[in-house]
Amino acid sequence: MGQKNGLKEIFAVATTIFIAVLSVSCSFGERKVENNVYIKDINVGGKSKAEVEEIIKKMSDSIDVEPKDAILNEDTLEIAPEEPGRKLNVESTLKAVLNAKEGDRIEPVVEEVLPKITREDVEKRIVEIGSYSTPLLDESENRVDNIDTASDYLNNEKVLPGEEFSFNETLGKRTAEKGYKKAPIIKRTESGSIKGYGIGGGICQLSTTLYNAAEKAGLEITERHSHSKKVPYVPQGKDAMVSYGSSDLKFRNNRQNPIVIKSEISDGKVTVRLYEIRK
Repeated sequence: MGQKNGLKEIFAVATTIFIAVLSVSCSFGERKVENNVYIKDINVGGKSKAEVEEIIKKMSDSIDVEPKDAILNEDTLEIAPEEPGRKLNVESTLKAVLNAKEGDRIEPVVEEVLPKITREDVEKRIVEIGSYSTPLLDESENRVDNIDTASDYLNNEKVLPGEEFSFNETLGKRTAEKGYKKAPIIKRTESGSIKGYGIGGGICQLSTTLYNAAEKAGLEITERHSHSKKVPYVPQGKDAMVSYGSSDLKFRNNRQNPIVIKSEISDGKVTVRLYEIRK
């Protein structure tokens, strides 16, 4: 009898302890935020975990920013750089609030989100496949202006796979209305080649530079003409004479990707670079 009473007392004590522990556990799970706790300027004191979590999630609408990948402009080869984003870490912010002491101010936990494509990734797609420079031995103003004007028309020209490029079609007829001026040219006559003046004189140096860049790139040259006299800015047989309506420079893009032409005048040279845009 005494043993049974003892077991009853032990059971009663154990039950009391279990209920107490359960009560504490339940009260812990339902605990409120300490008084006067702020997330930024929002007082969340006395609120439940669920209420605070909802407030934090709403805050993310004004904080979260999607990252931006770097983007290549395939017409100009210009690259818009990547921009990192940011994201409010709801779980970490909630934990900080629940552990805060009375009167604490909690800053939202914001994490940086990196873009998937960087400038370095995009740059790897742009591959120089051929370039050539010729010296500006004749720097007379009109001649240089003509080359510069023609270079503006040529620069950023894109040639798609299998497409044939035409110098004359790209630049069009060389006229004063387009900004071309009279400059030295080589004229063919019945008695031979003579020097003269004509609108757009000098642009054969640009077509010649382009021809050599295309040849270095291994592109298929489909039309090219030599001057009737040797020109001083390239070795014999490496020139490409053009005349609107008769002599043209043409080549075909025999590669699997688009090609972009870049041309410029700098440091006393005419330079043409050809870039392949890879996937």
